[in-house]
Amino acid sequence: MKRRFIFLELNEVPSRVVRHFADRHPRSAFARILRDGRHLETMTPDQGHLSPWITWPTLHRGVAGTEHKIVALGQDVSEVDRKYPPVWSLLARAGRSVGLFGSLHSYPPPSDVDRYAFYVPDTFAAGPEAHPAELSAFQRFNLQMVDRSGRNVSNSVPVKEAVSFLVRALPAGLRPATLAKVFQQVASERIWKHRSARRRTIQSLLAFDLFQAQLSSKRPDAAFFFTNHVASAMHRYWPATFIDDYQITKWDDAWVQRFSGEVDYAMSEADEMLGHLMAFADAHPDYMILVAGSMGQAAVDDPNRKIKTEILVRDMDRLLAQLGVTGDWERRRTMEPTYTLAFHDEESADHFVRAIGGMKIAGQPVTSRRLDGHGVEFVLGQSNIEEDEFIVTVGNRRVEPEDIGIANVPIEDEVGAAAYHVPQGMLLAYDPRWTIGRAGVAEPVSTTRLAPTLLALQGVERPAYMDPPIEDLLAAELEMA
Repeated sequence: MKRRFIFLELNEVPSRVVRHFADRHPRSAFARILRDGRHLETMTPDQGHLSPWITWPTLHRGVAGTEHKIVALGQDVSEVDRKYPPVWSLLARAGRSVGLFGSLHSYPPPSDVDRYAFYVPDTFAAGPEAHPAELSAFQRFNLQMVDRSGRNVSNSVPVKEAVSFLVRALPAGLRPATLAKVFQQVASERIWKHRSARRRTIQSLLAFDLFQAQLSSKRPDAAFFFTNHVASAMHRYWPATFIDDYQITKWDDAWVQRFSGEVDYAMSEADEMLGHLMAFADAHPDYMILVAGSMGQAAVDDPNRKIKTEILVRDMDRLLAQLGVTGDWERRRTMEPTYTLAFHDEESADHFVRAIGGMKIAGQPVTSRRLDGHGVEFVLGQSNIEEDEFIVTVGNRRVEPEDIGIANVPIEDEVGAAAYHVPQGMLLAYDPRWTIGRAGVAEPVSTTRLAPTLLALQGVERPAYMDPPIEDLLAAELEMA
C-alpha cells in the first residue's frame, strides 16, 4: 500500500476548539471533516512541563521526550537526528518525494535537500536557507517578522526584505486574495491598534500560499505544513471565547469584547487552509488529508495570568557585558521570555551559566539550563513588577536595568498564557474515497503512533523502536483498496 498524504500541523488546537468552531460555522471545512472524515483523540506521552519544541519531536520521531531529549528551540539536534530521525527524513531516505514547510526542528536543511520536492525550515531557524532557492526570500522576510513579534507585535515592517519577498513571491504562488488581506491588516491596525497581533496569522497565510503552490506543482508523496497562529491566539484570548472556564480570574467586559473575535478569526483562516487542502484532495483523490497537533490547550484559571508588564531582554550585548562574559556567541530564535544563546567555545558557556546564576531581578533568581556543550537557555518574564521593586543584582552588585539591557515592558493585551498546554490533542483525517465518516477509536492514541502511521501510508517499514501505526486509519485505507 502506498498512499499520498498532506499533514497539516495545527499546533496545540484541541478537539473542543474545532467542535466549537464547527458548531458556529456548519458549512466550514472543519464541520465537513468532522462529518465526512475520521476524528481521533490523541495524547502525548511526554510528562512534566509540556512545550511544542518537546512534543512535536515526540510526534515526528515516534519516541517520547525521555528518549529524544529535545527540550528547547535552537538546540543542536544533529545527534538525535542520527539516532531518531524525523519522519520526513525516513520517507526521503526510502525514496519518497517529500515537501516540508515550517515543521519544528527542521533547521538546518539536510545535506541532501535536493532530494526533497521543497524544504522550508521552521520560523525559529538560524538562517534563511530554503529549497528551492526562490523560497529563501520568503524565509528571510519571515524570520525578520518573527524577530518583530515577541510578547508585543511590532508595527514596523522590514521594508527591504518585504520588497524582495513580494517581487519573488507573486510568481512563486502568492495569491492576490492573500495580498489583499495583508493590506487590509495594515489598514485595520491604524483603527484598531490591538489587531496588530493578527500579524502572526498573516505570516501563516503567506507561508500557506507558497506551500500550496509548491504542492500543486510538485505533487510530492508526502507534504508537511506547520502553523502556530491558532495556538498563539488561544494562549492569549481563550477567556474572550470561553469566559465560563474562569471562576477565579475575572476578565473585565471591555477586554472580553475587544478580543472576543480573535480565536474565531484565527480558526477561520485555518479553516480556509483546510478547505483548500480538501479541495486539492477532491481533485487528486490519490491524496488524503491529516490534521493534528502534538498536544492541546485548556484554560488556566489563575489571576497571575493577567499581566500588565514583563521583564524582557532589550539589549543582549549589554547583558553579557555586565555578566562579564566574553567570546563569540549567537542568539537563537525562541519565544520570549525564553532566550537561547549558542557560544562558540564551552568556556564562555560555562562562564555565562555561573554568572547568570548569581543574577536576581526583584529578589528572584534567573533560571537557566545547559542545552549542550555550547548552548544555554535562560528565562525572564517576571510579571507585574512595580517600578520601585525593579531591582537588579549580579552577585553583591546592584546594576541599573538599562545598563544590563533589560526592561519592564508593558504587555499590550494584558494577558500571559490564559490557556496552556495539556497532553490531549486531536487527529482529523479526510480521504475523498471514503463514503461514510465515522469517529475514531474510543481511547486516545499516543502521538508516537503518528510517525509510524505516516510511514505505513507510504509503504515504508517503521524502525524497531517505533510503536505500531494507528490501525483505524490503515483499516480505512484497506477497505478502499
